[in-house]
Amino acid sequence: MGKKDDPKLMQEWFKLVQEKNALVRYESELMIARELELEDRQSRLQQELRERMAVEHLKSEKELAEEKQILNEMLEVVEQRDALVALLEEQRLREKEEDKDLEAVMLSKGFDLNWA
Repeated sequence: MGKKDDPKLMQEWFKLVQEKNALVRYESELMIARELELEDRQSRLQQELRERMAVEHLKSEKELAEEKQILNEMLEVVEQRDALVALLEEQRLREKEEDKDLEAVMLSKGFDLNWA
């Protein structure tokens, strides 16, 4: 039996894979929390902009500048949300590929595993 087939090394490797997976799940939870924060911020900005735009009187330069600032901030939040969604999708695809690679290694070692 070669050193790479050592059961203690395999056990340590499995432990490291489990730790990595736990960290990846935690990272995903943090990204979801960030998405919720951005969603809430966007909602509040939309509400504030609607309230300001509902005012019928002639607006001062300051009021117009504030509306523009709110709109710019809303666009920035939307861009951040889009980037986060793209990152989450990229991570999901990477994890799927890693699962395939892990399954291939385990099958080559004689383990009959099926990662769903």
